[in-house]
Amino acid sequence: MPRVNADGNEISGIHLPEMQVPLGTYTGWNFRTAAMRAPTEMSSFIGSFFPFARTKQERLAQHDPRASIEERYATEDIFLQRITAAARSLVAQRLLLKRDIPAVVARAKQQWQAAVASREGIKPI
Repeated sequence: MPRVNADGNEISGIHLPEMQVPLGTYTGWNFRTAAMRAPTEMSSFIGSFFPFARTKQERLAQHDPRASIEERYATEDIFLQRITAAARSLVAQRLLLKRDIPAVVARAKQQWQAAVASREGIKPI
């Protein structure tokens, strides 16, 4: 089994910006649905994403030990600043191309909007 941090994210390997500045727990596995039969068996090559609660209040109501989005990042701008810093760090380590930073930040912005929207009854992107 891989070792994970307090958020349930793996600690080994190269961490992309969304792993360094997470909006939830990412897994490399996913259980099959009951409709597929064998719901306790894992599906190959399909990962899962378990978003953090949007607010501290939601987190406490869900008994989720992971810090909420609002507890981690006071605003979307702070989140995107941290994503940008993580991307720049990967560029400095020669693990990401500088020209890819805008795409990384744009994807992170979409992920933020989906994570926040999913808690407001708006269909995620």
